[in-house]
Amino acid sequence: MGITETLDKIARTVEGFTAYGKHPYTSAVILAGGIGSRMGHTEPGATKQFLALDGEPIVLRTLRMFEMCDDIDEIVVVVRKEERYLYLPMIGRAELKKVRRIVDGGESRQESAFEGMMAVSDSCRFIAIHDAARPLILPEQISAVAKEAYRNGAAAASCRAKDTVKLVHGADYVQSTPDRETVRFAQTPQIFKLEEYRAAVYLGKEKGLSVTDDCALVEAVGFPVKLVDTGYQNLKITTREDLYLAEAILQMRRDRSEDKQNADI
Repeated sequence: MGITETLDKIARTVEGFTAYGKHPYTSAVILAGGIGSRMGHTEPGATKQFLALDGEPIVLRTLRMFEMCDDIDEIVVVVRKEERYLYLPMIGRAELKKVRRIVDGGESRQESAFEGMMAVSDSCRFIAIHDAARPLILPEQISAVAKEAYRNGAAAASCRAKDTVKLVHGADYVQSTPDRETVRFAQTPQIFKLEEYRAAVYLGKEKGLSVTDDCALVEAVGFPVKLVDTGYQNLKITTREDLYLAEAILQMRRDRSEDKQNADI
């Protein structure tokens, strides 16, 4: 059966996986292979995923959020080869039971996601791709995206545009101004039925597609993706300013939790 026939078959057979309240086996692939050159640290153990956020490595906080999510059955971590030795001790100390495999990443994000896909369990039915540099995602938000993926075949975290967006051409001349109500900023996790995602990945390779997120692959082969609003706090830590903002968000969450506890007394 060719790629086209396979895609047609998958598109016609989206199953109802949420019957009886049981979710399909879902594997999370955490992409932690970035160098983080904009942070100014590229040596092993000092890359952005190992920078301290609230006293612990960014990647560890991210892994813990997926460990705590009931809809995630296993975790595959895609890492820099030079940093692989750091993961087993860290995961052991944190007692993360869902981390099943640690694999080396590729030269690009797209290649690293492919390596993660190849490492998931044979039981996997849905795959959740997430950037390790998004440590502020919450378990309930992961579940919200997963449940939409189970219903629709593909879903992704996102947030609404706050500002007016301009499309440009040439030397930053405005080409057009899309209606802000139609604009969403893509985040992760992005969760897909494994058969659909695998077909999209291989077709992307066949066509030589180069993408910056996994939704783009799925979109390119015609599968619809449902967006889930996970708010503005699910930021990606790319610069030093992002790290300071993440610290402030965590402090705000603690303050709100304490206020709620005090109100309940």
